[in-house]
Amino acid sequence: MKLSKLSYAVVVASLMAAGVAQAAVTSAGSVALTSDYLFRGISQSDEGMAVQGSVTLNHDSGVYFTAWASSIAEEATTEPEQAGLEVDTLLGYAFKSGEVTYDVGVMRYNYPGADNKTNDTRYSYNEVYASAAVAGAKVGVAVSDDYFGETGKFLYVYADYGVALNDKVNLTTHVGWNKFDNDGTNNFLGGNSDAYFDYKLGLNTTVAGLTVEAAYIGADSIAEATYADLADGRAVFTVSKSF
Repeated sequence: MKLSKLSYAVVVASLMAAGVAQAAVTSAGSVALTSDYLFRGISQSDEGMAVQGSVTLNHDSGVYFTAWASSIAEEATTEPEQAGLEVDTLLGYAFKSGEVTYDVGVMRYNYPGADNKTNDTRYSYNEVYASAAVAGAKVGVAVSDDYFGETGKFLYVYADYGVALNDKVNLTTHVGWNKFDNDGTNNFLGGNSDAYFDYKLGLNTTVAGLTVEAAYIGADSIAEATYADLADGRAVFTVSKSF
């Protein structure tokens, strides 16, 4: 799947606006173990554990590159002989104006070995994203020309809010709206609808240098109609380490 013209425009504009030459690059990363990997309210690990990791290179101009990976269930791409890994790559530009932090970029979702195998379906896809954050609140949008499994155009709109409850515990909240370009035969929701909501409510703290999170994550009844238990709300526990 080729990047759309809009995707290329975002990348080129980010690089040109940032002036990436002659500046320092720093790196950061993390590893995590989670009891269930849910993406937009739907389990990608068949309600089982997942191992995840990321590495980010940050240019002091605001340009950054991130590689993120997670184990997934064989059923996640319906290619049981090839599935088992998701690798995402992001190229973006983050900057601040006044008290507001902005972030724009393009993201590639990759499922190594799963594309064009037994049923000629391409699972990997691209998204262009943008967000604005201030005072613990964040709103964002992501757009895809052809979503996961070649299910057509897709729009994701979300809002996050995080606040420190005290000097040890933080509260995080999330709600997202998943909108498909549905012609009545949408493959992602099985034709049941063209949109659904996902949500998350979590608490996290730091213990011995590790971030420990307990969260309740899931999707609404529309997603449950297609994905059953994979979209049910459930408790998810995650331990991560940043470096």
